[in-house]
Amino acid sequence: MKKLMMTTIMLGSVTLQAENLPAAGGERLALIEEYKMMFSKIGEKRIGASTREIEAVRPPFIRLSKEEAKKVVVKKDGTKVAVKSGYVLQAIVNDRAKINGKWYKKGDRIDDYTLVSIQSSGLFLQNNEFKKRLTLRKKNEKISIK
Repeated sequence: MKKLMMTTIMLGSVTLQAENLPAAGGERLALIEEYKMMFSKIGEKRIGASTREIEAVRPPFIRLSKEEAKKVVVKKDGTKVAVKSGYVLQAIVNDRAKINGKWYKKGDRIDDYTLVSIQSSGLFLQNNEFKKRLTLRKKNEKISIK
């Protein structure tokens, strides 16, 4: 009912606007017919994604494991921030990476993660749900060891 009323109101508005056009009568009628076609298309039923397709979409939000959820810090303003994963990248040499004191290469398993790629400044760990990036910590240039 609401759609019908809106369409009627819009058609009435188009008719009034078309009557005020300086064009010839035939052009006005063609313009009115064009608008009627547009409005009839608006009223047609649209087919979107099926329920199955919608349910198959992975949620864009990161879900923390129970262990990671325990490592959440609440700031003064009330926002929650997850604490780092506990993996510390200490060094990268050629195709090997030192994580938490142990050396790994591409394809090695670290707990439930697999080391999927090693770059010059960091690496990626991945499991079925998450992909984590570990980077080398930059040295503080203000501190020098003599």
